[in-house]
Amino acid sequence: MNQAELPDIKVIRTGFIINFFAVTLTLCVAFLLLQREYRSYTLRQTISQMQQQVRVADADDVENLKQSEKFRQSAQYVVEVQQFFDAPLLAHEFLLDLSLLKPDDLIFQSVSLSESITKQGNQNVVSYVININGNAKNLTVLDDFKQLLEEDALLQIEGFVVEIDETLQGRDEKTGIFPYRLGISLTPGKTAAATKEGDAS
Repeated sequence: MNQAELPDIKVIRTGFIINFFAVTLTLCVAFLLLQREYRSYTLRQTISQMQQQVRVADADDVENLKQSEKFRQSAQYVVEVQQFFDAPLLAHEFLLDLSLLKPDDLIFQSVSLSESITKQGNQNVVSYVININGNAKNLTVLDDFKQLLEEDALLQIEGFVVEIDETLQGRDEKTGIFPYRLGISLTPGKTAAATKEGDAS
């Protein structure tokens, strides 16, 4: 056989190398695409799990907030009950006794009891203020009622100092009555009688 008739080996070798690189490149691209898809799938799974955890945590937080609110309301109720029993006056008894002391020419429009926390030394103490708003037909009856309050046993509460102040708004020209406000403050402390007994002993 004539050697010139044989195929060129260089052409065959070059075609083989090109095909090899093409297959290798295709495999690399396919590998990269598969790797990216796998990472994307893994990321989606992780995000889904985290969202599920967030939903569960949100539900737990809502339930915890509900329980916390219930506890706060219960605690506030306990505090109010304790304050009610610690108050030096029972509201219904005080109002009844106050109405019995009230002169006929004196009118009550409102009676309120409030409390506040004040500092005495290193301790916090609870003080009480009773406000009586109304109308008086004359100033004499208001002075008499104020004196009754100062002397009556109604406000002689052990462990509390009582102070009474009055505020007048001036005589109403149409009705002739005097709008007034009486402020009765009860502050923890030694009364004058207790101080005298302590000095005597």
